[in-house]
Amino acid sequence: ARPYLADGYYNTLAEVRKYHLEHVAGSISTPLLITDPEGEQFWPGQSKRLAALAGGPTTVVPFTAAEGANFHCQPMARRLTDQRMFDWLDEQLDL
Repeated sequence: ARPYLADGYYNTLAEVRKYHLEHVAGSISTPLLITDPEGEQFWPGQSKRLAALAGGPTTVVPFTAAEGANFHCQPMARRLTDQRMFDWLDEQLDL
């Protein structure tokens, strides 16, 4: 598989850098769940920034080191992440 049809890692990263949500985030009108892990290595601060730009209701869910849920995608706390995501879906779908 070749993400973005790019040859090699450098070209893939160069393609990824072209994508931005600033101009389209305001058109997101559906409820949006945004995770916000402590110690985010790749996009620190982006969770709150996206929440501020989104056009619809947002829920920013923090994850902390004390919970073992820090870092990008909460790699050591997938069960906690899944639970919070499914709880949010239950609320949104009124289940």
